Amino acid sequence: MFGDEIEGVWNVALVIQAGVLWRDLGLQQSLLPRFQRFSCLSLLSSWDYRHPPCLADFFVFSVETGFYHMGLHHVGQAGLKLLTSGDPPTSASQSAGITGVRHRAQLIKPFLSVQLRGSKRIYTVQASPPPSPRLLEHGGTISACWSLRLLGSRDSPASASRRKHFTTLARGLKLLTSGNPPASASQSAGITGVSHRTWPILHRSPQYWDNMAESFFSDFGLLWYLKELRKEEFWKFKELLKQEPLKFDLQPIPWTELKKASKEDVAKLLDTHYPGKQAWEVTLSLFLQISRKDLWTKAQEEMSKLNPYRKQIKDKFQLIWEKETCLHVPEHFYKASMKHECTVLHKAYTAAARPVTVVVEGPDGIGKTTLLRKVMLDWAEGNLWKDRFTFVFFLTVYEMNSITETSLPELLSRDWPESSEKIEDIFSQPERILLIMDGFEQLKLDLDHKADLCDDWRQRQPLPIILSSLLQRKMLPECSLLLALGQVGMRKNYFVLQRPKLIKLSGFTEPERKMYFSCFFGEKNKASKVFSFVRDNGPLFILCHNPFICWLVCTCMKHRLESGEDLEINSQNTTSLHASFLTNVFKAGSRSCLPKLNRARLKNLCALAAEGLWTHTFVFCHEDLRRNGLSESEGLMWVGMHLLQRSGGCFTFIHVCIQEFCAALFYLLKGPKDSPNPAIGSITQLVRASVAQPQNFLTQMGVFAFGISTEAITSMLETSFGFPLSKDLQQEIAQCLKSLSECEVDREAIGFQELFSCLFETQEKEFVTQVMNFFEEVYIYIANIEHLVIASFCVKHSRNLTTLRLCMENIFPDDSGCVSEHNEKLVYWRELCSMFSNNKNFQILDMENTSFDDASLAILCKALAQPVCKLQKLMLTFMSNFGHDSELFRAVLHNPHLKILSLYGTSLCHTEVKYLCETLKHPMCRIEELILGKCDLSHEACEDIASVLACNNKLKLLSLVENPLRDEGMAFLCEALKHPNCALEKLMLMYCCLTCVSCEAISQGLWRSKCLSLLDLGSNHLEDSAVALLCEALKHPDCSIRELWLMACFLTSDSCKDIADVLIRNEKLKILKLGHNEIGDAGVTQLCEALKHPNCKLECLGLQTCRITHACCEDLAAALVASKTLRSLNLDWITLDPEGVALLCGALSHPDCALQMLGLQKSAFDEESQKTLTALEEKCPHLSISHEPWIEEEYRIRGVIP
Repeated sequence: MFGDEIEGVWNVALVIQAGVLWRDLGLQQSLLPRFQRFSCLSLLSSWDYRHPPCLADFFVFSVETGFYHMGLHHVGQAGLKLLTSGDPPTSASQSAGITGVRHRAQLIKPFLSVQLRGSKRIYTVQASPPPSPRLLEHGGTISACWSLRLLGSRDSPASASRRKHFTTLARGLKLLTSGNPPASASQSAGITGVSHRTWPILHRSPQYWDNMAESFFSDFGLLWYLKELRKEEFWKFKELLKQEPLKFDLQPIPWTELKKASKEDVAKLLDTHYPGKQAWEVTLSLFLQISRKDLWTKAQEEMSKLNPYRKQIKDKFQLIWEKETCLHVPEHFYKASMKHECTVLHKAYTAAARPVTVVVEGPDGIGKTTLLRKVMLDWAEGNLWKDRFTFVFFLTVYEMNSITETSLPELLSRDWPESSEKIEDIFSQPERILLIMDGFEQLKLDLDHKADLCDDWRQRQPLPIILSSLLQRKMLPECSLLLALGQVGMRKNYFVLQRPKLIKLSGFTEPERKMYFSCFFGEKNKASKVFSFVRDNGPLFILCHNPFICWLVCTCMKHRLESGEDLEINSQNTTSLHASFLTNVFKAGSRSCLPKLNRARLKNLCALAAEGLWTHTFVFCHEDLRRNGLSESEGLMWVGMHLLQRSGGCFTFIHVCIQEFCAALFYLLKGPKDSPNPAIGSITQLVRASVAQPQNFLTQMGVFAFGISTEAITSMLETSFGFPLSKDLQQEIAQCLKSLSECEVDREAIGFQELFSCLFETQEKEFVTQVMNFFEEVYIYIANIEHLVIASFCVKHSRNLTTLRLCMENIFPDDSGCVSEHNEKLVYWRELCSMFSNNKNFQILDMENTSFDDASLAILCKALAQPVCKLQKLMLTFMSNFGHDSELFRAVLHNPHLKILSLYGTSLCHTEVKYLCETLKHPMCRIEELILGKCDLSHEACEDIASVLACNNKLKLLSLVENPLRDEGMAFLCEALKHPNCALEKLMLMYCCLTCVSCEAISQGLWRSKCLSLLDLGSNHLEDSAVALLCEALKHPDCSIRELWLMACFLTSDSCKDIADVLIRNEKLKILKLGHNEIGDAGVTQLCEALKHPNCKLECLGLQTCRITHACCEDLAAALVASKTLRSLNLDWITLDPEGVALLCGALSHPDCALQMLGLQKSAFDEESQKTLTALEEKCPHLSISHEPWIEEEYRIRGVIP
């Protein structure tokens, strides 16, 4: 470029050969097949390159090379020979006689700058290659198009002679082959004063990237890709190009211009007709249509490298890593302690190209957020998933609590650079996107996973819909997910994820704890002293496996060492540990202030914390501080005490646990005359929110409130702070819990796991006993030893329990191989079982999905067999292991109060069935109801069970539902029914694989049994012929059946004639359930005739899903008016037209109609019919219309767990 206004640009085609990596980089590569070195582009022999042509100004060359990290493009400048990989960088310059060369080997993309120094001015030639899609992937010669710009000062116009001489000079430079590194290029040309420098790409300005993007989107970039097309592919490309632009609202290129155009011509036509990115949008779309996704992918990768997003993320997360983490430890320590987790995480996404969902699980403080932030930083620095993800986004979901409606691009645009392309463009390649999501525990609204999801990422939707759609892969299903979930988040969200890979964070091992102490204190003696103290405190040392707790303890110990105090910390529970931390940092930072001022400052900080939790705020601006009485300087004071930290221009608590503790402390600090903050709930509201309406962002705050309410913690805080605290907090909590226990609705809403955690935090036996005595029924879930410890502590202090519902998983058997841990579990299990004897009114034990080993089962059996145990109902559903010689059954035998035994879902082998039956036949056995549904019983077991029926006159109900008994097994049971000693009243046989073959035996059993009043044959393949046999038995005067359940027995209208005859002749039959059969209008008409007969005494009739229409409604209406006994009619899942509904409503409102319950799903009807039914209910208050009215009662009798 000479002069002020004239710019000369020369485009020189260079020949680039493979084998561009240098030997001193350890990446030497030989030439690929069909690649040659070219010598035809040499300097003219007549030109003496050591003596430049005579110019007005004499020029001295200064050649500067740089390397950009964008692909593997080894550059040569016009007039310079392309370097080969055969020579190291240094030898290249030396061989050319060039001096003053500095070499810095770095594998990044090169450019070359040549300075021409004259007596008055300096002119610069710059060359940079366009991005190449597949430079080293193919054999053969690849051409690179270079742009040369001569840059000069603008103090005088350029002269024609200078341009002429420069042109000669440029043409005279010899092209270097790729066999020589950059240094040799200048030396071989006799050029002196050469300086080689590297330029990392991440330090370029946005304007630089705009320039690079301009170069990429030129026709030269297009030509690179078009030259990769084979002849037939190129022809198809041109044919499709005739119409493709119309999809982008662009005018097509005339076919006359396209038809004979070469690849160079097509590139120019595209660039001319569709400037910039428009040409690429069209081209990339066509690459996919001609099955060249490789070119599409490569171009997308090249374009992504022009985006400054990665650098912006790197800067942001580097700052977060340095300033917003408690674990200020060396990089090598973190990498060593998390090596396994990082390896698993890396492989999870690189093992397969398909979308992957990974969940990082662990409790608060275990390091989930820290790991996710480190992953984000590693990606931004190019150290992780470089070839897997082009874009990675980090979403802290609780920061979106104030968002009501948004779209996915809006969510992701927070960190999107203004200088970059539109964020919407990245969604064209969703498989290259990873979404990292953290902070679900503090999310304001629960995600409604059953709501209508959205598959359009462009649409604005409520935030929960966006998040649920992403988690369930309805929206952007091709992208990958990385989530951090705590215990609450796992319970609420894990089940909706598709094939998630789970990574559990286990915290620090013992050696890692020791290493952390060493890193934290620096001085070996201090670290050793503190570590020894903590290790000798067993419970505290165990707690330190949690990295946050480890930091908490180290911070406490550091303040005590600095103040010359003895090493001491209250670690009885998490509350006392946090209290010790707060008192230590508070004393260290507020010694010079008066107690009154300290109290005011601390109260304001705690008010900020409480307001934040009640309003779901975790990042506080200056206005938030001001509103709670905190100045900017006070905010910085709390930062110095490690209670707050800076987050950009705002503040956050150092950890959410610290915010929760300070929020709970607010209730101790506030006085009765303080002005209430409307944003902060009362202690009563907090207790209710913690245990009766569990909300994850308030639960831990409630735990801390229980903990600090104890006399021990209150006294400790008063002594340390130097000012008084409230003494009434604990009794306020107790009064609230008593009120909850007295209201049935509130009592059913209580989460006992949350309540138990709160009670356990107090460690005050009197208070725990006081609260536990409020409750008669408790449900608890035990999934680990921590749950077992907490549950046993609370339950053993109860005295009024009547019912305990318990689900215990992953406790027994213990596969850890640790004897001490197993023995510890047995100790706590024994304490829990002691409640069977401690509660004199205890009646029901319901244990679901529980496994035992011999030792734990022996403890249970011993407790059940105690004379003081008054247990009446024992439910052991989905249980395994009955112990040696079926120890459990002997315990049942020795408890004279036990009346009901349910083993639903528990697989019983033939030997166990025999033991059970021997127990049931014993004279001491008092069992009246036996539930053996879904126990994998076969027809062989029926023989043993039949022997029980023949001799046990106490057994009244037997449920064998969902067992493959078949007709052979039914034969044994029917023989037992005929036995004079059989006192069975209810026999449930749903889903027992019975056919019409069984019905002859059943019919004989029916009329010969003196006690059987309910027979359930639902969901068996009986058909009409079987019902005919049953009806003959039902008409027998000795038949005692009052209820017959024949749902889903493959019946048609043909069976209704026999059934109608029974209704007229058997006045004992009160309940008949025929739902889920194809009896239709014809069958219902026959039944209606029977209902109108004066001898029919039927009270309940089930016809749900029987495919009836308005055609039979007139008969049904007449029957409703005529029947004097029919009280309940189930027409569920049947949708009648308005005319049919009107007929029924007319009959139901008739004064002679005795019906009290109508089974209908009102919401399934049209608006007109719904209004008619609602008006009917208002007119007839005695009539109830409900959906599935009998379902719960049927489940109860069958003993089925829905």
